[in-house]
Amino acid sequence: MITKKTKLNKLIEKIREESYHLLTNNCFGKSFKFKRKCHELGVEVRIVICIGLVKAKWFGHWVTILVPHGWADMNGIRIELGRQLGTPGLWETIGEEIKPIVAIWI
Repeated sequence: MITKKTKLNKLIEKIREESYHLLTNNCFGKSFKFKRKCHELGVEVRIVICIGLVKAKWFGHWVTILVPHGWADMNGIRIELGRQLGTPGLWETIGEEIKPIVAIWI
């Protein structure tokens, strides 16, 4: 029998593997998709939307920039869904390295 934890782990990996697109399938969209699927499984998940700081490579130099970001929160555990963990995005930023400055939980 497949446990709820196994279903959640498979769902997380499936969503992470989806192609990332800045305008249509980004960290926000993927996080809300995850929340909907978790609701169907009877699991409570909150979405965190923030403005945070992250190191980015801009014109060959590392700088700290402000970026919008979103992720799922399950019992205080941050679940990054935008890309595979450790995969660099635009300007070589990595989602799990974003440090929130201002955040709201939905």
